[in-house]
Amino acid sequence: MPECCRAAGCAEEESAVTVSAGGTASRTCSCRRCRDLLCQLAALVLSLVGSPAPAADAAPESAEAPVHGTERGARHDGLGERHGLKLVYTADVLANVSGGVRRTAEYLGNVDLKSTVDADRLLGWQDTIFFVYLLNNHGGEPSEHAGAAQAVSNIEAPSTTKLFEAWVQKSLYQERLSFLAGLYDLNSEFYVTESSELFLNDSFGTGKDLNQTGRNGPSIFPTTSVGMRVKAEPMPSLYLQAVALDGVPGDPDNPRGTRIRFAEGDGALIVAEVGYLADGKSERSSKYALGTWRYTARFDDLLYVDSEGLPRQRTDRGVYFLAEHGMYREADAAEQGLDVFLRYGRANSDVNRFAHALGAGAVYTGLVPGRPQDQLGLSLAKARNGGKYQRLQRLAGAPVTEAETVFELTYRAQVRPWLAVQPDVQYVVDPGTDPTLKNAWVVGVRVEMSFEHDAHPW
Repeated sequence: MPECCRAAGCAEEESAVTVSAGGTASRTCSCRRCRDLLCQLAALVLSLVGSPAPAADAAPESAEAPVHGTERGARHDGLGERHGLKLVYTADVLANVSGGVRRTAEYLGNVDLKSTVDADRLLGWQDTIFFVYLLNNHGGEPSEHAGAAQAVSNIEAPSTTKLFEAWVQKSLYQERLSFLAGLYDLNSEFYVTESSELFLNDSFGTGKDLNQTGRNGPSIFPTTSVGMRVKAEPMPSLYLQAVALDGVPGDPDNPRGTRIRFAEGDGALIVAEVGYLADGKSERSSKYALGTWRYTARFDDLLYVDSEGLPRQRTDRGVYFLAEHGMYREADAAEQGLDVFLRYGRANSDVNRFAHALGAGAVYTGLVPGRPQDQLGLSLAKARNGGKYQRLQRLAGAPVTEAETVFELTYRAQVRPWLAVQPDVQYVVDPGTDPTLKNAWVVGVRVEMSFEHDAHPW
């Protein structure tokens, strides 16, 4: 019985066996319960989107700047943040309805529990904050059904509960300089474009060029490592930041729970980024940034060996460029209008599968009259194989295409101050760069519920 049937509690199923162009047989789910589930979800989305927007005076202070993707893109600007507790539950139902590996639906969920504490209130430490972030993930893996190398959901991860972040930050010189140490999510401040956080595809967080690297990935969702970060803001429109992190987050052999270890040979991941904010720290500032990264450990060459037949050792490094620009603003509401973004990253093709990653898109906030917080977005994400990887595949007799491209169309409806509903469609061209797979259509909906308490009990 297909996984979607089990998840829906189906007692019966109707199925058919389909054969891909490469001769791979797969079972197609067509059970009535799964079809009904998707239809009910579609009806729910339409009814909620059609409901009136929440009143402006009912929205919480944070509602004017929602952060998507379970808030992992939230900036740690420090003492300007509200202090207290925040709980966010994100649920995705995504179905591969055509092409890919198999046609089926998956449910997956994500729980974020975050606590920010002003150490001045608690211990008398001025200009210091503590931050703790607990993470739970559960559910299926829809990207496998689509055959996509770029994950179709940015909350897709092994089912587990863990301590995701825990750090302390000290600010100096009226917050123009800050130091942070602890368990840290690189993508909370590096490789970030705010408008791209609307999209579900994982490539709009940390680009595929960087998120593919390392022995257990870099220090990003779903597994982070310990490090130290320094950030300087000599003027409101300019920032410079750098971080050094343990090169192997968690335990590559055990993704469950919180694993913090420092093994010989881990090395470090060092990332630096410089950015220009055209409008300073305003909410809808245009941004242009350049980043570079490098691992101190060395990695196996994909193709070449030394005189002893062992893989040659190479340095893994790369660069990325970010651009985000406000193209149009509503006359009576600066937070509403059209934003566009462009992201490009390059990684060492000697040791990485993907040598290039490109992301681009447009997001309009407040397009529908009376719904100022709703967002409509269209995007493209492309990951291109490096020359060595393509050659290696052909030597092994495995067919391969040059790149995988994902187009995504999404609409986020803020139906209540605490509730957002987001229908989403993704079209995956050349899934997994495997020419035997047909292009995949992935459709579904995200529901996000957010609850916040302004102050701690102490």
